[in-house]
Amino acid sequence: MKTVVEQIKDRLPITEVLASYITVEQSGQQYKAKCPFHNERTASFYISPDRGLYYCFGCGAKGDIFSFVSSFEGLDFKGTLKLLADRAGVPLTNYQGEHTDTDPLYEILEKTTLRYQQVLQNTPAAQEYLLGRGVTKETIELFRIGYVGDEWRFVESVSKEKKQQESALRAGLLKQSEGKIYDRFRKRIMFPFADSSGRVIGFSGRAFPDDGEGAKYLNSPETELFQKSKTLFGFDKAKLHIKKHNFAILVEGQMDLVLSHQAGFKNTVATSGTAVSEDAAADPFSNLSVLARLTPHLFLAFDGDEAGQKAMDRAALVALSLGMNPKVVVLPNGVDPADYIRTQGADAWKERLKESKHFIAHHLDRIAALETSPHMFVKTIKEKLFPFLARVASPMERTAYIAIVAQSTGLSASDIAAELSVVSSQKEQEKPVTLGQTTSTPYERLTALRRVFGSPELETLCEPLLTLSVGEMIFSAPSIPEDRLEQALHVVGREYGALSTDVRGAIAKELVQKIGDEFLLSARHHFSAALRAAEGNHVEEERILGILGEINKRRHTSESS
Repeated sequence: MKTVVEQIKDRLPITEVLASYITVEQSGQQYKAKCPFHNERTASFYISPDRGLYYCFGCGAKGDIFSFVSSFEGLDFKGTLKLLADRAGVPLTNYQGEHTDTDPLYEILEKTTLRYQQVLQNTPAAQEYLLGRGVTKETIELFRIGYVGDEWRFVESVSKEKKQQESALRAGLLKQSEGKIYDRFRKRIMFPFADSSGRVIGFSGRAFPDDGEGAKYLNSPETELFQKSKTLFGFDKAKLHIKKHNFAILVEGQMDLVLSHQAGFKNTVATSGTAVSEDAAADPFSNLSVLARLTPHLFLAFDGDEAGQKAMDRAALVALSLGMNPKVVVLPNGVDPADYIRTQGADAWKERLKESKHFIAHHLDRIAALETSPHMFVKTIKEKLFPFLARVASPMERTAYIAIVAQSTGLSASDIAAELSVVSSQKEQEKPVTLGQTTSTPYERLTALRRVFGSPELETLCEPLLTLSVGEMIFSAPSIPEDRLEQALHVVGREYGALSTDVRGAIAKELVQKIGDEFLLSARHHFSAALRAAEGNHVEEERILGILGEINKRRHTSESS
């Protein structure tokens, strides 16, 4: 009898699977494509249908449908197996695979999802709210939307054993404080986040009823499975439609996503409180990086308020750096995609998509509408538009937009191009080395040290910094013992032997200072996010504002010294 893997390979030709991700062309008895794992202009990625294998002559990537899907989507083997088994129609009910450390997390998340769904069925008020927003019962079922009431021990009914409770803590379903364990989510309509294979990895809960006491939306914390920079709500359902239509629509909220899919726009994904990774170009599995491998065309349909526009700007900056072609879907003030689709219908939404402009052109119009003085118009364009224009990957596209800016400002295209090259150079030099938004693990700090010091030896000498907590980063200036600093001088001496002793010493001390600065910057990101999450909780807001004030004061002191 054939194994599950063999059955899947028999049912899924490699060309069919890979063509759902990349553009494949026949070349004799083989097929070829541009490799999705490295940038290339001419196709060096070859597929052999007879052998069921692929090989890239450019970067050496090779394997079968399992290795391809795993590498493309960032899934572990079990996730890849589930995805391909579902696609092939091969049941996994009797599959006995190797047990992994994260299996219990997937299990408790799946059980909890089922319980949330059951509770929603028995909560008429929550059902009526969803139906009133235009969500059908079929869509509620498709997206596995659930509900949890005003209970502190609901998850305990799912995780009765101690090991299951530990898994629930690791999965972010439970919180622990002062020795007490209780539910993270209460009185919320629950939207499950899924990975590319459809396995539940976390939740976003909307307050219902919304009494104003807590955050309107609450997401799972960062866990082993749920990483915000790698997650887009609805991606598991949208990815094949994105490839089919060759464009993606990016919205903000769960309701925007759900109603878009319900209206037939199934190539829609949502940020839903997850962070658009600013290091997308360096992370092949960041949310927009994976999206960029499916299509270069991205429609940004964010709310028209200030927060929505800022979120759109961040997404556009990342999209441009990935070589994508972001367009802006303009909505009336105070109207989000969900409201627009529900009140105006699918055809009107389609027209909005057709009327969208490239982000650069839209941003130029936005600046022109705000600035009346010619001098301020030119100044604002340089400050607000050039950082985006510098990210346009295609030289031809950049030239076209330089021409548009020249026409709007009356400046020559050559002058704008020259100024832009200066801005691009400065941005590259000023690009900070960051520790990420939370720097919660030693691994993240180790990676940051490697980037800052550029030397494994210096990294080892500065190991004491790896043990610092976020609080210690802020309230105790990071320092290295004198004997370690003396050793650092010797390392710097070997790497900068031609420099004088004084200069080498200054370099070593500067490196140490830079780590302290990076910790403060990271802490500011961390507590800024915490402040947004604490909206409405005045006591917590006041506490966090005090911490942010201390951070800013220490950063100012550091910059002045």
